[in-house]
Amino acid sequence: MEKHVCPWYLGYVLASPLRRLYQNPEKILSPYLRQGMKVLEVGPGMGFFSLPIAKFIGETGRIFCVDLQEKMLQSLRRRAVRANILGRMEMRLCSESSLQIDDLAGSIDFALAFAVVHEVPDQKLLLKEIYSSLKKDGLLFLSEPKGHVTKEEFEKTCVFAQSNGMKKVDSPNIRGNHSAVLKKV
Repeated sequence: MEKHVCPWYLGYVLASPLRRLYQNPEKILSPYLRQGMKVLEVGPGMGFFSLPIAKFIGETGRIFCVDLQEKMLQSLRRRAVRANILGRMEMRLCSESSLQIDDLAGSIDFALAFAVVHEVPDQKLLLKEIYSSLKKDGLLFLSEPKGHVTKEEFEKTCVFAQSNGMKKVDSPNIRGNHSAVLKKV
């Protein structure tokens, strides 16, 4: 699903603690997460959101981190080991044409695609795969950087998601991003 993929070495910048000053994962995601959830994160990079999610969902929760770049997943794995939460996480390498998550069909409570959809050449396919993974009433949190995606392009992405049977239920205000939360209906 490669288009203009963020180079793996920029993952260190994206995982920087300084980023928390303007994008705090706990503050952004806590309204949508609860203990024991099954979460799908597409394009987790080195885990800026993944690690806080894994802590939040607790020992009974599970987060599936799907990325195109093995080096991102290797770094995420090392960070998860250091944080003592690897047991809650599953890292998966996807292909350029599929997330390869058919086995997760109808099992995911919450999916996160943060600053990744604009990198994918076939957004409709990506959103269809995410939709298929969600339980009924499952949530998809989409967020795209304003520097890479116009408001019109973001709205088009939301329309793609809605055409799969999703309904927009929230528009979180995240500095520097266009964001929406959609529910599988």
